[in-house]
Amino acid sequence: MMPNDLVRRSSDDGCVADARTRTRTRTRTNDMPPRAPYTKPEVLGAACWQTMDKVNAELFALTHGALVRQILKDCEDDIDAANAKLDAMGYSMGTRMIEEYLSKTLTSSATPGAGKCGTFEEAAEAVAKIGLRMFLNVGARCVDWDEERTKCTIEMDGNPLAMFVELPEKYGNLGYCNALCGAIRGALEMVRFRVTCTMASDPLKTPHVPDALFAIRMELIEIVPEEYPFDE
Repeated sequence: MMPNDLVRRSSDDGCVADARTRTRTRTRTNDMPPRAPYTKPEVLGAACWQTMDKVNAELFALTHGALVRQILKDCEDDIDAANAKLDAMGYSMGTRMIEEYLSKTLTSSATPGAGKCGTFEEAAEAVAKIGLRMFLNVGARCVDWDEERTKCTIEMDGNPLAMFVELPEKYGNLGYCNALCGAIRGALEMVRFRVTCTMASDPLKTPHVPDALFAIRMELIEIVPEEYPFDE
């Protein structure tokens, strides 16, 4: 065997090894799941709304009104107690509604997995642009952020809970839509965002203010660390 043959064989072996390496690299790359394309939250919210079971808006509003009236009766017109009960009722609803939200957004044909939130800002945007559209068919946006991005206000373009409602003077301090705040608080707590949630603007309490919008003020208390049922 001549030296040139040794050189040629070494070169050929190198080419084969390189080709195998490239093949393995291509195989690993092809096995990786494709990254989901970005879809605007508004688009995802509209897509999820289309898949939801619908109920007549007037019936929904009247049912909520009857529920509020019954709570006032049970609390013997104690406004503070009624407000607390409405918030607690909404919280309980929110802890279950989050399952529907995750089911729809994580498997949406628009963008699978786009409903995940890693920060409070993302969670707030998801509430405003996906959650409220998905469950109430209401457009909303986050405004008035603080510098730390831990506080914001969600402005709503409408509120089906408040259709046909005029509060009597003696119920002027009633949080008629407190259940909505409780639902948001409960849903976010299930995905590790502990927040306070209050009505920042309620046109039912200020009917004399023209073009007033319903607005919800949210503040992050903490992001609860994930707990694992096993030791590393």
